[in-house]
Amino acid sequence: MRPGTWSLERLIAGSILALAVVVTAPANAQSYPSRPLKLIVPLGAGGASDLNARVLAEKLSERLGQPVVVENRPGAEGIIGVDAAAKSPPDGYTLVLGSSTTLAANYSLRAKLPFDPVADFSPVSMAFKNAFNILVIHPSVPAQTLTEFIAHARTRPGQLFYGTATSGSKICAEMFKSQAGVNLAMVNYKSSPQALADLIAGQIQFVCEPVGTSLAHIRSGRLRSLGVTSPARLAEAPELATVAESGLAGFEYSAWVAVFAPSGVPREIIARLDREIQAVLAQPDTARRIQANGFDPMVGGPEALALLLRAEMTRAVKVVKDAGIRPE
Repeated sequence: MRPGTWSLERLIAGSILALAVVVTAPANAQSYPSRPLKLIVPLGAGGASDLNARVLAEKLSERLGQPVVVENRPGAEGIIGVDAAAKSPPDGYTLVLGSSTTLAANYSLRAKLPFDPVADFSPVSMAFKNAFNILVIHPSVPAQTLTEFIAHARTRPGQLFYGTATSGSKICAEMFKSQAGVNLAMVNYKSSPQALADLIAGQIQFVCEPVGTSLAHIRSGRLRSLGVTSPARLAEAPELATVAESGLAGFEYSAWVAVFAPSGVPREIIARLDREIQAVLAQPDTARRIQANGFDPMVGGPEALALLLRAEMTRAVKVVKDAGIRPE
């Protein structure tokens, strides 16, 4: 066979194959899904994100006509599970709950990640936004208000300790330090319950933790609130002032959770998933169950989610840089 003839045949064969891919992509999207889906939760079972993932999976299964199976892949502050999703086939059958912590905060605090939060994922749909955090201190600290705590901390640079177990809580605390002009020493913990236990015991003086894990301790008197990090007082805790109204104008911190797929999933499949997820989140029963876990449904499609992720990454990088933290 002449080389020129062989090259022409290869070119024709390649063109036919490419055309077949173009023709079958919409067909595959139309038949999607034809088998069960997997939703990776990069955290352990039993937490708020896991519980909300199971609500979403249950409701999404009903709309898609296929089971959506939750798979917990905890470890390394979510990096293990997120990386597993990034390396999955881009066929729409593997999804992952990504968040401001597992994607943006980890991006800012880690010198190297096994995945690129932007390049390795296709944004699908926003899902949940948490009920914000609370700045909390031990009652032995001689401060009844946020302003008093800031004044107290400024006279003792590096002598007060804050606990952190997640990248998100670290970003929150470092934002507070930067805006308040205080120097608090950081203590790392393996879990939020451990940090709270040491705060209750008086081993550390300050944490920035989710409302759901802190509120009961505040109401019992074992801990003291300096303010919630929301723009307005929370319906479930109207007695707690916001950080902004307590003296630190403009301070706000919240975490969000969204659905991502591996990069390269056909646009038709992404659009279908986004429509179904938004329909699920609009159901009153879904909203009620999510709110019971300390979150609110969050509306936004792939384009809005992509912008949100980039903005969150930019903010986290600035916080870490301003705090002088060296990525590990």
